[in-house]
Amino acid sequence: MPRWLYKNLSDENLMRAYAGGRARAFDCLYERHRTRLFSFIRRQCGSDAIAEELVQDAWLAVIRQAKNYSPQAKFTTWLFRIAQNRLIDHWRKFGATANVVTEELTDRLAGSCRTSSDAELEDLFAVLQDLPPEQLTTMLLKIEGFSRQEIAEITSCKQETVKSRLRYAKNHLKEALEVSA
Repeated sequence: MPRWLYKNLSDENLMRAYAGGRARAFDCLYERHRTRLFSFIRRQCGSDAIAEELVQDAWLAVIRQAKNYSPQAKFTTWLFRIAQNRLIDHWRKFGATANVVTEELTDRLAGSCRTSSDAELEDLFAVLQDLPPEQLTTMLLKIEGFSRQEIAEITSCKQETVKSRLRYAKNHLKEALEVSA
């Protein structure tokens, strides 16, 4: 099958094609999702090197599980759940490290012109840093565009739990911003 034809297939069909022995299908899946997956893991683990390792482990799991793949959920939901599980395993082995949302966003600001609102942004980043890991993960998945149901599948919890985590995170942010205003 020509490479251009793979680009028109859904993720689920690409995964089936890969499980059937078509390596180009995997290449297409990898290109579609590598940046987004890396960004998601990087925001939570604190290191490019660790993120690269965890993402590589996630893709290796996809390769190993290809023959057993059954599209009960969207491919991206399945992929991000694998990656989230790798991250949890890393935290269990090495201890949960502080998330790096503040560090990442502050680094982005460092290259730009500093303004009087930078202090407000830094306050916001500090508030994000204080969110419990479950709430931050849920919020980051929502920002990545996942539905509540997909987030529930990725994080292995109920949709109501996802809804609560998002509500608590938003309330925490709102209260913190009102206090600093």
